[in-house]
Amino acid sequence: MKRKNNLIYSRRCRSRPAPTWVLEMQYIIDGYNLLHQTNFDSREEMVEALARFCEACNKTAKIIFDGLANPEFVSTRVQVVYAGNADAEIKRLLEEAATPTFYTLVSSDRELQVIAKQKKINIIKAEEFDFSIPEKQKADDKPVCFLNDDEVERQLKEFNYFKN
Repeated sequence: MKRKNNLIYSRRCRSRPAPTWVLEMQYIIDGYNLLHQTNFDSREEMVEALARFCEACNKTAKIIFDGLANPEFVSTRVQVVYAGNADAEIKRLLEEAATPTFYTLVSSDRELQVIAKQKKINIIKAEEFDFSIPEKQKADDKPVCFLNDDEVERQLKEFNYFKN
């Protein structure tokens, strides 16, 4: 293990290549703040549920816990970080967010929410975070079209006039 800026990185985590999903929407989660608002018995159980949620919704999460520990959880969608002071690490992440629209803060901490609002980062209160996985749309569900066949034909002709 290597210590850097009050964070502990295990060799296992450092050796993994950088994920390719960096540009997807990412949750920045105040770990214990969320844990205390849920019915999960342990942080491991909550992190596993979060991984299932992120996988189903094609999102990623960075969950930050207070304290120093060696994260054993490995996922391509969820990164678990143990910081000496989770709030300080979350503040740093929020302030360094280059594209705020890619991030959502999950925390009920008012100080963190103020920073997120200033950066125009979305906020979900810990007690409002929903772990439920949305049902996938059935293959036979077709989008509703409000145009009749004649209107569709007319619009297709009209748009063809714009071709070069």
